[in-house]
Amino acid sequence: MNRLIDVAVSRYRLVLLLVFLATLPFLWFYAHQSFRNHINDFFEDDDADIAYYTAFQEVFGNDEVMAVVFRDTDIFTPETLAFIRGLTDIIERHDGVQRVLSLTNAEVALGEEDTVAFEPVLPDGEVTPEVAEASRAMALSHAILTGQVISADGTTTCLLVELLPFESNEEKGKVIRSIQAAADAVSGGRRLRYSGGPCVEVEINALTRRDNMLFTPVTFLIIMVIVYLMLRNTALSLLGQVNIVIIVLWGVGLLVMCGEVVNTVTVVIAPVLLAISIADSIHILSHYRTLYTRNGRDHRAAVGEAARNLWRPCLFTSLTTGMGYLSFVTTTVRPVKIVGVFTAMGVMIAFFMSVLVLPAFLMGFRKSVVKRNREKAPLARESGDPVIGLLSWLGEWVVSHSGAVMLLFLVAAAGVGYGMTRLRFDTDFAAYLKDGNRVKEDIRFVESNIRGTVPVEMVIEAVSPETDFTHPHGLKVLDEVAEEIMAHMAGQYTHVFSVADYIAEIHEAFTGGESGKGALPESRMDLRDYYELADPEVLERTVSPDYRMARISFASKFGSNANAEKVRAFAEARVGQILGDGYRYRFTGLSSLYNTMDRNLKISQIRSFGTAFVLIFVMMFFVCRSPLLAVISMVPNLFPICTTLGIMGWVGIPLDTSTIMIASVTIGIAVDDTIHFVTWFRRNCEAGLCTREALLKTFRDTGKPIVMTSVVLCTAYFVFMTGSVKPVIAFGALAGLSMFFALLGDLLILPALIYLVKPALCREEAEAMPQGDVSDAL
Repeated sequence: MNRLIDVAVSRYRLVLLLVFLATLPFLWFYAHQSFRNHINDFFEDDDADIAYYTAFQEVFGNDEVMAVVFRDTDIFTPETLAFIRGLTDIIERHDGVQRVLSLTNAEVALGEEDTVAFEPVLPDGEVTPEVAEASRAMALSHAILTGQVISADGTTTCLLVELLPFESNEEKGKVIRSIQAAADAVSGGRRLRYSGGPCVEVEINALTRRDNMLFTPVTFLIIMVIVYLMLRNTALSLLGQVNIVIIVLWGVGLLVMCGEVVNTVTVVIAPVLLAISIADSIHILSHYRTLYTRNGRDHRAAVGEAARNLWRPCLFTSLTTGMGYLSFVTTTVRPVKIVGVFTAMGVMIAFFMSVLVLPAFLMGFRKSVVKRNREKAPLARESGDPVIGLLSWLGEWVVSHSGAVMLLFLVAAAGVGYGMTRLRFDTDFAAYLKDGNRVKEDIRFVESNIRGTVPVEMVIEAVSPETDFTHPHGLKVLDEVAEEIMAHMAGQYTHVFSVADYIAEIHEAFTGGESGKGALPESRMDLRDYYELADPEVLERTVSPDYRMARISFASKFGSNANAEKVRAFAEARVGQILGDGYRYRFTGLSSLYNTMDRNLKISQIRSFGTAFVLIFVMMFFVCRSPLLAVISMVPNLFPICTTLGIMGWVGIPLDTSTIMIASVTIGIAVDDTIHFVTWFRRNCEAGLCTREALLKTFRDTGKPIVMTSVVLCTAYFVFMTGSVKPVIAFGALAGLSMFFALLGDLLILPALIYLVKPALCREEAEAMPQGDVSDAL
């Protein structure tokens, strides 16, 4: 590497030309990012749950439904019914819509002598007051419609819009926004509400795009200001910024080049790369300024020596950070895995850019850099730097009060340990939206006034033809399962529908109500006749063509995945008893997939952190070259993780698709400053200093770059708090806090532990060289 650095310094023009040419294709890909937040993207293509969900859609049709809802004093007036009819027609003819179910096109079964006819709730023709009243009576007397397209009090109505499958979020978003615009244009002043999974998905996708446009430039500006305030050299600051811009272009460009998309998880890659990649630049630029002052202002020598002195610790910090992110490949949540892989590659790109390209930049812009160095030369001396002076005082205090520092650490550990026991895993896409968001407000309105809009799909499959759903017993099984689950999930599930409900309506109409409301036929022959009379479109969505599989569709309110676990646990305990040996069941649909993702997150947390911890500990052993020092060095890196997780437990922040990355990200990044601290501590020990003096000199040697990188990382992560999606906001706040706690760990806990334990690296105090001699030796 030293030879490569010498080449970069001596042939800097060629290096800069090659980097410029190589950046052009990455710039093109960076400008062509695509955005997608579909639930399928959170699973691998060969995932069993996704495969079953796809097969379910092939049999029963697409289950992506949006709801268009409004409330009025009385829905059943001629004017309002005419409006619903017109709105239904407009939406049904809209591109991307498969069908619409509303109050004005719904049909109910009515008995006519020895047969059954399906009559529309609202007949064609003029809507008179008499027709409106007849429609009221018909709609409110049929349980299939109540709670689905009309509320029980007749004041809220819902148009269920079944969408066609879409290839991309952008296409789906355009269709939904177009439907909303068309509906609002004819609303006549009515406040239309839009709800359902597709609306939430499209909204989150739009917010992700907005956040992506905001995070990177804001992070860039903040980093530029902080680096300038620390270095007090405009030229050095700008060169550092140019370097990290190239790194981000390469990192994100590579992501897009590989066909990946941006979503609520992968949106963090660009700003995270900005924050991480500046760390190596800060250490090299800061060390360059010190060397420039010490060696008689020899610019070329200072550039080369700075890169040669720091490439090893920078390599180890890059490897440990990369390992922290690369540990995500063990997860089963695909976007988290993508963040791990491409951030790890970006970190290694940042290493080579910092130790090879940054020196080339320093050589290429020598005049500007040297000019500013001479203007600010007094500030470059340690004696005149207030930050170094403050760090020297802090080092003296920590070493003198190392016992008290460790006692405070143990007290804090007890508190955060209890907080960690209160951690929970949760995934609720509707909760991702901020309070006050229109889509979220519409969801709450719809759920409060008429129905839930999250489909929970349960498939019951007959083991053999003898128990299929052409037998009355099969329908009774469906009915009993539906009733038991609705009772168990009361308050969360608002509506249920299956072929059993549909056949019961036909049976009631055929018998003139004598069989009783909700009764099912006893005769298989009658059941076959009802199938012949039924609307084929309804049957296609409720029972398979061979009558071996039946679908029970529950309408759930948006909520915690704890509800999905609740219904699964109940199904395992009770549904199996109802089904016996003749049937088997499986949950599918969006709610089921969210629940599966929640379980995957739990596994991911354990796998990724465990992998990262082991790999980083091994790497720290090579850095420390002492088993005892390696163990000591891991304590301050576990401190920020445990503290952050403890805070999450105390305040009730769940682990979800974004916050799940906190532990692995923190240990991968926090260990960077530990490596620099340990590296300089070892060098000072090898130069003959005792433990105390080696620690104090380490504070002066590398304390300022450690503070600079920590401030940059904290601030960069805090930028995420300006985001539009709650998990990203929480991730930013928690990751920023983790970086702050990591700084405390490196400047308080690590030196206190080293001083108390005194690993066999330094000479005894009595044998230590005088400090002036040590400085000369270095």
